[in-house]
Amino acid sequence: MNWRAEPTRICLYPFLSAASKHVEESGVTLEDLISSAVFERARLRGKERIIEAIRGGAVRKPAIISNAQPEMELLSYPYARILLSCIGDEYLIRRYALSEAKAAHEKILASTYSSSDIIYELSKEFGIRVDFLPGDREQVQMPFVDYLRFTANLRDKRWKLVNRGLEKGRVKLRKSEFVRIIQEAIHERIKKDLPLAVPADLCESLRRYTEAIEIELKERRKKVGESGFDASSDFRVKDPNCFPPCITVILSNLKEGVNVPHTGRFAVTAFLLNIGLTIDEILEIYKNSPDFNEEKTRYQVEHIAGTDTGDLGTTRYTAPSCETMRTYGNCANVKSDDVCEKINHPLSYYKLKLKLKLKSK
Repeated sequence: MNWRAEPTRICLYPFLSAASKHVEESGVTLEDLISSAVFERARLRGKERIIEAIRGGAVRKPAIISNAQPEMELLSYPYARILLSCIGDEYLIRRYALSEAKAAHEKILASTYSSSDIIYELSKEFGIRVDFLPGDREQVQMPFVDYLRFTANLRDKRWKLVNRGLEKGRVKLRKSEFVRIIQEAIHERIKKDLPLAVPADLCESLRRYTEAIEIELKERRKKVGESGFDASSDFRVKDPNCFPPCITVILSNLKEGVNVPHTGRFAVTAFLLNIGLTIDEILEIYKNSPDFNEEKTRYQVEHIAGTDTGDLGTTRYTAPSCETMRTYGNCANVKSDDVCEKINHPLSYYKLKLKLKLKSK
């Protein structure tokens, strides 16, 4: 595959070095992109990329139906980065980077190109040494040092090196797992330099674009709230504002697409199940996680809920105590309050906080 020779392909992966080079060689200046009427479509598409990330957590990969479309798609990416930098919202930057990476991941898996071409092109792009296993086109192997570099933020147990096949310093992976690692590399590349240092006067000239994005972001925050719950959903919860600080922080991290360790995920899942959320409601909360896999997450939540999952049985788990939360570091960097001093369990905190709030009313 020759990315550089095919604008219709590289426009689907605008974070690649070939895409940057293509834009540079096109002769379009920053002034052109910012102010020329010719590139209004690119500016609107740049704004649209960010709004798609806010609304759905994925940036659409449109079908290319005209000769001008690849250029507009390519130019919309640097313009989106300028808009993000002018807004300067850390959560929005993380959500956008994750949304672009997820969309690219899905496009790669669905590509009609040869799998080996995709594997080798992308591994070369991100400096990963990878080879197919002899006689097996469905598995690859890569040096463990590269594996550790790109899986450092993946919290699921299956990514731990001790759970992988390792031979002569090389880790074995399925092709789909390697593409997941590529998604992580894409995510890191996109957010690495953001926000850019954009002059204030330039940002002011882009207000009609950034204001539309900020309104969309505000609406999402109003809908989701600080605890990570969608207020439009029919949650069977009396008041998320009464959640203990540790649970609120974990939920906030999940909402913002931050990787949460297994112990934190278990704690928040058990807590939410204990106070009456359904499995489907909890799955919605996890959808922002960088390594979200609906089938696997549902299986794990059902296990904690005590749903009959065959070999796992039907034990229903209770949220861990405050002492256990502290032991596993889930209370680190969490600002406790006066209610924390009176209880020894997150569920006790919730019940007491509810009681105090109702009493004050």
